[in-house]
Amino acid sequence: MQRWVADLHVHTLLSPCAEIEMTPRHIVKRASEAGVSLVAITDHNVSGNACAAVRAGHNYGVAVWPGIEVESREGGHVTVLFDSLKKLDAFQKIIDKNMTSLKNDAQKFGGQFVVDEFDEFVKEEERFLLAPVNISADDIASYADELGGIAILAHVDRPAYSLLNCLGFIAPGSGFYAAEISKNSLGELKEKKLCRLLGGLTYITNSDAHMMDEFLSGPKNHIYMQEATIKEFKMALAGLCGRYVLPGLKAAPL
Repeated sequence: MQRWVADLHVHTLLSPCAEIEMTPRHIVKRASEAGVSLVAITDHNVSGNACAAVRAGHNYGVAVWPGIEVESREGGHVTVLFDSLKKLDAFQKIIDKNMTSLKNDAQKFGGQFVVDEFDEFVKEEERFLLAPVNISADDIASYADELGGIAILAHVDRPAYSLLNCLGFIAPGSGFYAAEISKNSLGELKEKKLCRLLGGLTYITNSDAHMMDEFLSGPKNHIYMQEATIKEFKMALAGLCGRYVLPGLKAAPL
């Protein structure tokens, strides 16, 4: 069984709240240096930099899962991960049909930049990304599962943009595979005060990084699985066949 040091919630400069240093190439380069072997790129409601990150990851020996952080109709954030760009593209088309028509105000909210695997500018995303899409969280999870992806509740311990905070509880069998605990509440990994309200979902921890320092210092997961696929990850979350996840750990520099 192979150990993957994973951060499955990382933003690039396509997210308006991310720093300009958060380019796909820079992220995977620093991941390689820090001993992080698996990264998921999850920008707000769009996935325009996912392909560049996957390509850059090949050059640095870092596995990259293309993903997206969707703000549901209820106002909660859900991270959706795939191990295939083709599957992500199909999911993005669903999101695109349900996005707001508002345009981004770069002066107020920040720029939204698409770059290539060499960090060269491609275009600026004009749509306003920091808004809910017209899809319920349950439907987001269903679409993800149908396309071979995985839906994870983002930062459930936070007062803002947490689906748990929006709904009050998550019913068992809701279609989500894990609940992310932010760096602010790592004690919850042992206390499990929220576990009952989350329907017993497995906990994971990620940096939710918008800056490089957040990425390098943020909590990681040690995932024991045969290969870096969504199928294997689902088995690890369920603790099946010797696969498992240890959240709340640090990456060890190489």
